[in-house]
Order: sequence, then C-alpha cells, then structure tokens
Amino acid sequence: MIESYLIEKMFNNAPFLDEMATDQGKIHSHWERIAKYYDQIGSEKMRQFQEEVSRQLRENGVTYNVYGDPDGMNRPWILDPVPMVFNTEEWEGIEKGLIQRTQLLNLILSDLYGDQKLIKEGLIPFELIYNHRGFLRQAHDIKLEGEQQLIQYSSDLARGPNGMMWVLHDRTDAPSGAGYTFENRAAMTRVFPELIRENHVRKITSYYQTFKNTLGHLTNNKENPRVVLLSPGPTNETFFEHAYISSFMGFTLAFGEDLTVSGGYVWLKTIKGLEKVDVIIRRVDDVFCDPLEYKNDSHLGVVGLMEAVRQKKVLVINPLGCRVMENPGLMAFLPKISKHLLGQDLVLPSVATWWCGQPKEKKFVFDHIETLVIRNIYRGTNHKSIFGGDLSKEQIQGLKKQIEKNPYMYVGQEMVDFSTSPSWINNKLEARNAVFRSYVIADSENNNYKVMPGGLSRSSPEKGAFLVSNQTGGISKDTWVLGKSKEPITIVSKTIKAQPLVRNVLPSRTGERLFWLGRYLERSSYAVRLMRMTLLSYNEADEDIHIHETPVLSTLLRTLTILTGTGPGFMEKATLMNPEDELLDLVHKIDKPGSLAYSIQSFLTNAYAVRDRLSLDTWRILDSISEELNKMRQSNTSLMQAYHSLDNMVVKLMAFYGLNIDNMTRETTWHLLNIGRFIESAANNCTILRGMLCQSFDSESNKELMEDTLRCNESLVTYRYRYRSNLELHGVLSLLILHEDNPRSLIYQLLEIDQHLKSLPNQDDHEMFGVDRKKLLEAITKIRLCDIDLISTPNPETGSFKNLTTLLDQIVELLHDTSDRIYEKYFSHTGSGYSMIQTSVIPEI
Repeated sequence: MIESYLIEKMFNNAPFLDEMATDQGKIHSHWERIAKYYDQIGSEKMRQFQEEVSRQLRENGVTYNVYGDPDGMNRPWILDPVPMVFNTEEWEGIEKGLIQRTQLLNLILSDLYGDQKLIKEGLIPFELIYNHRGFLRQAHDIKLEGEQQLIQYSSDLARGPNGMMWVLHDRTDAPSGAGYTFENRAAMTRVFPELIRENHVRKITSYYQTFKNTLGHLTNNKENPRVVLLSPGPTNETFFEHAYISSFMGFTLAFGEDLTVSGGYVWLKTIKGLEKVDVIIRRVDDVFCDPLEYKNDSHLGVVGLMEAVRQKKVLVINPLGCRVMENPGLMAFLPKISKHLLGQDLVLPSVATWWCGQPKEKKFVFDHIETLVIRNIYRGTNHKSIFGGDLSKEQIQGLKKQIEKNPYMYVGQEMVDFSTSPSWINNKLEARNAVFRSYVIADSENNNYKVMPGGLSRSSPEKGAFLVSNQTGGISKDTWVLGKSKEPITIVSKTIKAQPLVRNVLPSRTGERLFWLGRYLERSSYAVRLMRMTLLSYNEADEDIHIHETPVLSTLLRTLTILTGTGPGFMEKATLMNPEDELLDLVHKIDKPGSLAYSIQSFLTNAYAVRDRLSLDTWRILDSISEELNKMRQSNTSLMQAYHSLDNMVVKLMAFYGLNIDNMTRETTWHLLNIGRFIESAANNCTILRGMLCQSFDSESNKELMEDTLRCNESLVTYRYRYRSNLELHGVLSLLILHEDNPRSLIYQLLEIDQHLKSLPNQDDHEMFGVDRKKLLEAITKIRLCDIDLISTPNPETGSFKNLTTLLDQIVELLHDTSDRIYEKYFSHTGSGYSMIQTSVIPEI
C-alpha cells in the first residue's frame, strides 16, 4: 500500500511537495511509524477502519450544512482516516509564528479602533480599511479589559513549494471548526488508540480549558457568569458545532430571538423569566449582530446589543468589528507593520498579495492576472475567489473593467502549489492537496496566547484541486502533533472544571421546540398507525369494491384526512373512488403539509434545533429515523412498499419514545416535551374516536371499526385481557376515555399533562391554578362526569352518536385553549405562528 503510494508520488505528483515522502520516494522520519502501521494492516483492514470512523461520526450526529444544496442540510461529516502530521520541531516553528501573528493582529485591531496611528503614519492605506464592510465605526474606542482584544483567532495554512508554511487566510470574526476538531480526534482515538499512543500525539483539550478560564477572567461576574453561545440557527453550515460546544463547555445555546436588551443589559428569555447574560460567544457575523446599528434586516442578532457593549454590561467574544482583520489586502502590509510594531520579521509569511488600490500593484495584477487568484477584500457569499487561469480572454477583460471601477476593493494573490498529503480515497492511499486550520486562544490570566496542538485539516476530493473548503466538498482530516507536550496538560471531560458557572437554563425558544418535538412525535405515530390499518384494509379488499359504499374502508380514509388535516382529500367522492395516489402522497410527499413525511421531517427539524438537549443514544435513533424517512419517500411506486416502510418507521418512532422515557432527566426539558406529546395524543385520540365511532353501521362494520380504533390506540390486547368478551362500544369508550390506568385513555393523557404542568416554573405564584391548568381541569371534570351509557347510545333514527361527538368536540376545544395558555405563559415572546389544530396550512418548522 505504501509502496504504490511512493511510486505514484515519484512519477505523477510533480510539482507538489508531499507531507509523507520526499521527491526521491523516502518517507519522512516522523511518518515512519504511521506508514509502517498502514502497511501492516493492509487495504482491507484500512477500509474497515474508514467505515468505523464514518459510523462513529454518523452515530454522534456530526453534520455539516451545504448552502444552496437541497441535499446539503445535515450532511454527514466526512473524516479521512489518514491524519495530517507535524513533528515536534516543525510544530514549534508553526506555534511561534501563530502566536506572533495573533499578537500582531491584536495590536492592529486595537489601533484601528483606537488612535489609528498605523493609518496616520501611512503603514495602512485609509481606503483599505474604510471601504471594508467589516470595519464598524460604531465600535470605535470600545475595548475589552486588558491588552488582548482578539480572543479567538484561526488561520488557514498550507506548505508552499519551498517547504515553508504559508498563511492563506486569517479568521478573526467568528472562527469555526474547533468543535469538529474535537470530534475528529475523538473518532480517531476510538479507532486508532494504539497508533495515537505510540506516536505520542499531543492532546488538544488544553485549548478548551484555556478558553473557559479566559472567559471567567474577563467577565465582571466572576462568581457565576452566565455564558451563552449565539448561533445563527439550525440552517447555519456549522450548527452542529454550535450545539456541540455549548453542550461540551456548559454554555447555553441561544439564537437572536432568545435574547433581549433592557435597562442596558442583555437578557436571556427563559421559561422562568429573564436571566441576565454576562458573556456572549458569537457565531453570528458582526454586521448581523445588531439590526439597530448595522444590517437592519437581520433576524439573527439582538436589537440594542451594541449599546450594552458600549456600557460594558455584556462581554462579546470576539468583539464586534473584528472582521476587518480578515481583509486579505492587509496581508500585503503585514511584513512592514510587523517590523514597526514588533521589530520582527514574520515567522509565518502570508501568501504573496498585491492590493489593487496602489497603481504599481494594480498594474502587476493586470499583467499577471492569468496566474493569480482575484479576491474581494470583503469575504462573503457574493464575493467568490476568481482563478484567472480559468477565465477566457473576454472574461479577463470584463474582470479588469470591474477592478478599474473600484480598485481598492480587490487583491491579487499568488496561486500557491501547496503540498499534498496521503488520503484514503477509493480504497487506496492517494496524494491530495491539503490545507491546515490552526486555532489560537487568548490566555488572559497570563496575558499571552496559546495554540491548540493540532487543528482541522482539509484535503481536496479531486487531484490537483485547490478549493478545499467544506462548502466545496473538502474532506476533513485530524491533525497530529507528535511528541509529548512540555507543559502539563489538563484532561478535559464533558464537565470541564474551571470557573464556577450557573446552571444551564432553558430558553423559551428551546422550550417551544421541545414542545413541538413532542407534538410531532405523537402526530407522526398516530398517522403511521392509522395509515397502516388503512393500507392493510385497502390491500385486502376485493378489486371490484366500491369504497364509498364500504363503511369500514370509507370511514378509515375519511378519518385519515381529518387526522392529517389534508382536506378535502377523502372527503371528496372522486378521491375516495380512486384513493391510491392520495394515499401515496400522504405517505411520502414531504412538501404536503400534514403528510406523514412532512410530520416526520418537522419532528426531525425540531430535534435538530434542540440537539444540545438530547443524548447521544437519542441522536442515533434520530439518525435512523432520518434514514428511514429517505427510504419511505422513495417508496412512492406501490402501496405495498409504503406499508413495509410504515412498519419500519413505527418501530423507530417507538424507540425514540422509549429513550425519551429512560434517558431524559426529569427537568423542564422532559416536562415540555411530554406536555406537547400528551396534548397531541389527547387531540388525536379525540379525532380517531370521533371519526371512527360517531356513526353506527351494521354490526360487523361496527365491530371492525371498534377493533381498528383500539389497534390505533395500542389498546386491543388490553381490551381483550380486561373484558374477555366480544367488542362492545360501552367497553371500548370506557377503556379509551375513562380508564385512568390505560396510558392511551383520554383521562390518563389529560392527567399527565396536568402533572407535567405542575412541574414547570409557575409564573403566577399567587395562584394555585394557572389559567392553563384551569382549562385542563375543566376538561378532566367533563370526562369524569360524563355518562358512559349516554354517550355510547346512538340516535335511533340517524345512527349517530351526538352526545359522544359533543363531548369530544368540547375536549378538543379545551385542549386548544390549554395550548394557547401555555404559549402565552412560556413562549409568547418567541412570536410563534403554530396552531393547535392540524390544518392544511401548518407552517414548516
């Protein structure tokens, strides 16, 4: 395996340097043990290890979102089982260079938002800074305590043709990837424990300890600081990382809608009320953080946040305005600035950069545009890198005209033939160009910077490709720094011991998502069970049957329409006569509100939004449900395929339900999820009873409908065990409405809602019963006082059960009112648009 790689390297890898081997095909000394290990285990074992690494990441729910890709949401994270490797000596040079660069950028940042001596002395052009959208004038003279303004820093590095490491990009605004780095290391440690031990791979956990210590040191509230991680939300490309870090570090994951500014302070909206926030670790780009002062159409930030920062009533990490340091035009001036501020040459040089705001440099860019990468000075989705060599003559002329209009907005950068690293692709080792992302954190206690001994490397999926970002399909690699650390390393676990932190509270938005997670769990479960019975009944029916004349099947189909809220559906005679297309749509059509696929996708979406609150085992079940949903959506050719998909789906939904019972601590998260679950269950129970049993037919049809009703409520065995007699409506209604020891009875579900409501924080302490529980008590009382003989007696003329219908309608209305009161009490400020009753306009969540 290694020999074939070396042969390929010697004859086909020019002009690239290789991380593992020399041009003569000799393996570098720090790679020898690793290469020998791969050679010994062979290709088949290596393939198994790759599958194991993928399984570990998949089961842990590690995902990455790709913008603009319909299949890119929650895409599984891809990890190459072959790491990027640095020896001790080389790493010491990289570490020194990264600390120097961070210190330099920190000094520049402090100057730009302070005295601006660098601009006044001509070391940085005025136009380069003031034309960059990341330079926020509102942040002038706003500083953190101490000399360190840049708390987190990250950079992308690659080895150039001369063997030196070059800095390709600086990341200072909201650098991402540290969470993925930890997951990569965790997966590699499980699969290659001996290899990591034998090579003395340095641990990366000290980075997280330093980060937490720094936060505790910077904040004014050193006793119990409230730390939140501000995320753009579940659709962000790295949302997994936001949820992971918040859970790992013990922070509260928050979105912009979870925070508000009042009295100059930032407050977290929780179901207990408002909680003051001391530190915000932002993963939202700075211009989106405060719509009052920056991007006024932003829904990701907090109105008034900047004023709270000015008054030093909240600490934001990294400070707003840091994005200006990502300006690639600065790279052209860093060598001179480093000499001026530090009296040192750059240890890690930047990739050669020419800023077009200078006539001489612009001429150079125009003369060599075919060999350069053209970039806008502001990194954004609308400003992609342009490779001059890929353009036609007409396109080059168009680009030059574009640059001429605003030359200060563009830079030309050298296209570096950066090195290759061995990657496991197509069941063999292949050389792929690779980029390494480092991570630096401020150590405020000691007034210096510390570098993570490792990082996130990425390799290109295609040979000779230099676009290796995750958005363009790059493959991640763990990064190993060999050799034991010279300083003691603190082992960091899931509960990092550092500054004391307050108990993690529950934002109202998270509570609302948990509530709807429970609702969609039951909505999906009831829909699956009723669809299975309907498909079974339809498949067993005679081919020449007239469905509208068959009481059982027509009742099942109409009840299915009512339950899913997909009217007119089977309420129309034409659809009832030819039900197959509508049945298939109800199973697999994900863009049809109320369909099973829609409900399950909404269930998964809500679960993904609260992933920091769910256990690892729960995520494995959710991953399994997601896979089953994809299979179910493909079963759109026959009802038999759909039926088998429903069989599998109901088992996996029940597995989630079982984990919910066993694994979740009995805290507010548990109570809110189960309030939603039991409200939905009670409402669906009423819908099933009303649709199936409120009209009398012939005795045989009535018997079948009662049996189907019991089966849909998982109570058929219970009925037979309890009554040991033929099906009687009196007994069926008694079991499904009045029996408090039956988990599927209406009274049991209402009592469970009440018990969970009692356990929530009561914002009306002066009342024993809030208005939500009063509505519920009214529903409970109506059921307990109902006359079972009266509601189970049909109208002798019409055959309808009017008293049963009236009771069920009253219960649904009271459930509706209860749900509304819960919203007003706990979630009203989140601006929800969800409705209690299932309709055809249920919003996607």
